[in-house]
Amino acid sequence: MHMLKNFVELKYKDGTLFTKHLSEFQGHCDQLSVASINLDDDVLGLFLLITLPDSWETFWVSMISVAPNGIVPLQMTKTSALNEEMRRKVQDTSSQSEVLVTGNRRRKSINLSLKIFG
Repeated sequence: MHMLKNFVELKYKDGTLFTKHLSEFQGHCDQLSVASINLDDDVLGLFLLITLPDSWETFWVSMISVAPNGIVPLQMTKTSALNEEMRRKVQDTSSQSEVLVTGNRRRKSINLSLKIFG
């Protein structure tokens, strides 16, 4: 019962590698399997979605809405979640680059203003 409780309480934390979370998730699945608690692949897919934080709500709602009958196989969930993590990293990197470019432009503008008026 303790293994099942740990499995249900597993949560992904934003900022950590999703592959680490998947490894932890798979470890719990393996422990349950050894204890002869076998869960269907579709149930495991939904369980993986449930481990995601609120910041991933749009992702998991879209996953469930495009899945036939709301059934999301585990492999589909894993692959899509890894793709989502990559998309978020690229988006975050792009946002940081935009801030850096904007910051550099402001500094150049201020320096230019100082030269003109100074």
